[in-house]
Amino acid sequence: MLPDYRHILYATDLGRHTRPVFRHAVALARQSGAHITMLHVVEPLGNTGRAVIGAYLPDMDVQRIEHEALKEILATMHQRLSKFCEDELNAVPAEIEADIVEALEVASGLPSEEIIKTADDRHADLIVMGVCTHALMGRASIGSTARKVMQHSHIPVLLVPNIAH
Repeated sequence: MLPDYRHILYATDLGRHTRPVFRHAVALARQSGAHITMLHVVEPLGNTGRAVIGAYLPDMDVQRIEHEALKEILATMHQRLSKFCEDELNAVPAEIEADIVEALEVASGLPSEEIIKTADDRHADLIVMGVCTHALMGRASIGSTARKVMQHSHIPVLLVPNIAH
């Protein structure tokens, strides 16, 4: 018997191996009657990136360029997230409600912190995210984002392995 999940946060990097992770989140939501919030986090430009831009474009306002680029990136990622969701939900049986995904969110910041913050803000009962491993490295390695979310979240975290062959 499953715990009583009402709201699941599905955190994705929209990488090549994320569809099985989303399918797990959908199956859990369907079995428990929960809704899903999909989240993608864009990491901000680091100090090295700012320095490179400043070196090549010394007369430009680096903060303004970064802000404008980030707005465009967030909009693009929201479109990609929407398309991903639409493609996946169209591929599942018709009995899955189209409104199982309640919200699509794209945020900027450190992924582990944004995942935990969004889970708290949305009152999620479960965080579902993939763990990228590589067949040559074995299953023992967990990505830094997943590890940080597991260490700092008070909400249960389900890690779904995705092995890149």
